[in-house]
Amino acid sequence: MVASNKAILAELFRDNPAAIATYLTERMRENDFDAARTALSRVMQAQNVQMLARDAGLRRDALYRTFGGRIDPQLSRILRLFVALNVQARVVQADPSEAHSAPSGTAPDASEGFAKRLTQGFASNRFEEAVLALKEAVLSQNVSSLAREAGIERRTMYKTFGGAVDPHLSRILKILAAMQLRLLIVPLPHRSGLPRPKLGRPPKAPTAAS
Repeated sequence: MVASNKAILAELFRDNPAAIATYLTERMRENDFDAARTALSRVMQAQNVQMLARDAGLRRDALYRTFGGRIDPQLSRILRLFVALNVQARVVQADPSEAHSAPSGTAPDASEGFAKRLTQGFASNRFEEAVLALKEAVLSQNVSSLAREAGIERRTMYKTFGGAVDPHLSRILKILAAMQLRLLIVPLPHRSGLPRPKLGRPPKAPTAAS
């Protein structure tokens, strides 16, 4: 990405959870993987990546590799990125114009209940809780019907959402689309601490006078 584009992204999204949340929500509205992956890459590159990596608990090169827009990021790293960006995901029902027909194994009014359970799982940005919520939502349904609607093989569904692996973004979006759901990204309350500098390390906090 050229320097001028990075400057524009930084002006829009650097240390701005509200703007990040609005942008990611819009780009993820239709559960389109390419749009979601590109959006995550852009908000990542808008930050001071060295400090973002520190806040996410990832190496800088791992952050670039995961969110550079070339690979399918896994849920654990997406949640770490959300922590560092000070946002979180909620799950809501898809707009009627965007929703697919419900799979035959899903009750017509079940989407709202699944949205609430998944939102609980994603609320803390904790990987274990999010994986458990996905497992419960998927395995509580007719998995064959859900797999057919999502375009994923049945055995792959059990492997991906059985709670033992780190699911990729593309499959999560396929499942949400099949369940007539989508992601809504929201900013978290302002966290305390020093703002990230544009480059390099953050300034040290002033020491109290003795």
